[in-house]
Amino acid sequence: MPAQPATATPKVSQDFASISPSAFTSTAAECPFAAASHGEVHIVRRYPGYKKIRYYSHDNIGYGHIDLPDQEMHTTAVWWQAEPMALEQALPAREHAIEGFLGAAYALHHVAALRAMAEVRDLGRAVGDSQGSWSAVLGSDGRGQLRGPSNEPLEQPPGDRFEPTLFLYDNFPGGVGLSAPLFDDAAVLVQDALGLVRGCACRAGCPACVGPILAGDENRTLTPKQAALSVLVLLNGGVA
Repeated sequence: MPAQPATATPKVSQDFASISPSAFTSTAAECPFAAASHGEVHIVRRYPGYKKIRYYSHDNIGYGHIDLPDQEMHTTAVWWQAEPMALEQALPAREHAIEGFLGAAYALHHVAALRAMAEVRDLGRAVGDSQGSWSAVLGSDGRGQLRGPSNEPLEQPPGDRFEPTLFLYDNFPGGVGLSAPLFDDAAVLVQDALGLVRGCACRAGCPACVGPILAGDENRTLTPKQAALSVLVLLNGGVA
């Protein structure tokens, strides 16, 4: 995968945050299937709504929309991108690729926090494309959904190029030095995440590896766990 120029400004959004790499600094040794990069990012958090949760039982009893000012923050991040052709061969259906990246992000987030000896909340994670035209989030139905820059639902990613990007960022203004060593150990992190997911005793995925799944996911042809493993194998240079 060719190196990005120093002026590249890939972007990614979440349902609550938009991340724009503002100072691209370095790219790790690349392989034919993926590359890891590190740089400064600008985060814009947006809270579109809230849930009403019952005390003790934590039942969801309703939700509502809110209109609050965006919260902005500059910090640092490490991110991974898979080569588009290799991703298409591994996961031809884009919804499976999105689900795989969300599961891989969950696993990488947790192993990165462990390796950095930090709390999981000290790091943030996001999945989107490199131009900020869409983001991938878990919807209320438990499935991966695409959202536009203003949090609007999307049926398909805009444009012809489909290049999901997985971000892990310091969840503090200015960064606290977590992402730089994670970038240095990017290959080790992917191998740790592979070991976590592959070694989990679950069949289709669980909160211990790729995150919570739906009841019927165990009967699917391609489970969330298998999709996440396919993405992690790509990020590991195609080595299973």
